[in-house]
Amino acid sequence: MLTLLKAEATRLIGTGPVFPVPDVAASVAFYCDVLGFDLDFVMDEPPSHGSVTSGGVGVQFTRSTDAFLSREYPGWTYIFVDGIDALYARYRSQGVEITRPLESHEHGMREFEIQDLDGFRLRFGQYL
Repeated sequence: MLTLLKAEATRLIGTGPVFPVPDVAASVAFYCDVLGFDLDFVMDEPPSHGSVTSGGVGVQFTRSTDAFLSREYPGWTYIFVDGIDALYARYRSQGVEITRPLESHEHGMREFEIQDLDGFRLRFGQYL
């Protein structure tokens, strides 16, 4: 039998995906220069791990083997935002690959999805 325990003093406040990538420096540059994230850190030379943030959202990258990256559609994450229309317009004007256009959905979200240079999908959503 599964027992669920409620932790009184614990509150989860976000998620931080870690994407396996062939070139940490290139991924960090794309997120910072094109998507508008801020650099947190890069480890080693050449970089083996790095982290970027925007608002309360963080994404980390770790250098990985080609065998691990050979999967189609390697991963995606959902990012909750305010001002989704302006973000969508900015990314479109910068030539970011939009994989799902901006739409409002019956489940109460307005969303769009992009693909980064390593094939990861980022879906951005705002409550209606």
